[in-house]
Amino acid sequence: MYRIPGYFILLFAVLTLGCGGKEGLPSGVVGGSGRGTGGSDGNTTGSYAARDAKPGGNYLDVNTFPQGDIVSGGVGKDQIPSLNQPRFVDPDSPEAFYIRPDDLVLGVVINGEAKAYPHNIGWHHEIINDEVGGHRIVVSLCPLTGTGMVFDGEQENGSLVAMGVSGLLFNNNLIMYSKVDDASLYPQMTGRAISGPQKGDSLKLLPVIETTWDYWRILYPDSKVVSGVTGVYDINQYTSYPYQSQGDYRYESNYILFPLAPASVVTPYFGGKQVTLGVRFGEIAKAYPFPAMGKEAVINDEVAGTKLVVVFYELHKLAIPYSRDVTVSGDPSLSPLTRSRRMTTPTLS
Repeated sequence: MYRIPGYFILLFAVLTLGCGGKEGLPSGVVGGSGRGTGGSDGNTTGSYAARDAKPGGNYLDVNTFPQGDIVSGGVGKDQIPSLNQPRFVDPDSPEAFYIRPDDLVLGVVINGEAKAYPHNIGWHHEIINDEVGGHRIVVSLCPLTGTGMVFDGEQENGSLVAMGVSGLLFNNNLIMYSKVDDASLYPQMTGRAISGPQKGDSLKLLPVIETTWDYWRILYPDSKVVSGVTGVYDINQYTSYPYQSQGDYRYESNYILFPLAPASVVTPYFGGKQVTLGVRFGEIAKAYPFPAMGKEAVINDEVAGTKLVVVFYELHKLAIPYSRDVTVSGDPSLSPLTRSRRMTTPTLS
């Protein structure tokens, strides 16, 4: 069983990974024990709460992308400075004191090496071009939509990927620009170039675990973490979320800095900034709102023909989709049923 790379945590209304409020679950909402939003059991009531996932209604077509809805975030290119190959330290280093136990981190493990990228760093830099286990990656975090996504920094043709902050936004979401050609624009949520020499190019998503710093250290005690001594800002700056002029932007549903795209749909069942797990294969996507999954959940589901299991642990804000396809090497005598019984999930404790 393996983690599915094509997923992300998001704020519900903006259709984008986040730190939304923990509002109560309204009555009549499907979820929590058996399937996620838009289940695949054929129960299509036509409501927001229970319907089959369908293609369309997205911004994946670069030729029809509504570029007229792109707005300036009030800063120019690179005025929010990305980090490149930052310094990493042990979790108990004085250079890591800026992270509180319940702060969120994006955890990446490649070739046996584990690294943590705290939201605290992403709030102020949004993009980190780095290397894990000898493999180049691009770590991105939009502090307005809360979306944390990790992209492959090595393309199949051998060319490298490096991103910077363009200063532009779509639907309040970060638009990255390619540092390779200094022109191509990539909205973070689609991962596709909508303009420039790379127009139509798609970035490859890599697996990432978003959870609390405390729990990440339990899962990967040998992990390194980004040092708060970045050479850009004082380490104390990384202890504060910057968007709080009208309350904490992460939790105030009515506090929206920039216009939403006209086609954005806001479900009546969840707050506009409710944290949600999103899973997408091609144009087929499903959402698993955190409050619909209770305190802990294991949800067997299917998205675009891919059988998956979503594991959720509310205490440490952990939601991970795994593939239910299991390959047991070295023992061809095992039947598919036996293999499925040998599949394990993380211990939530």
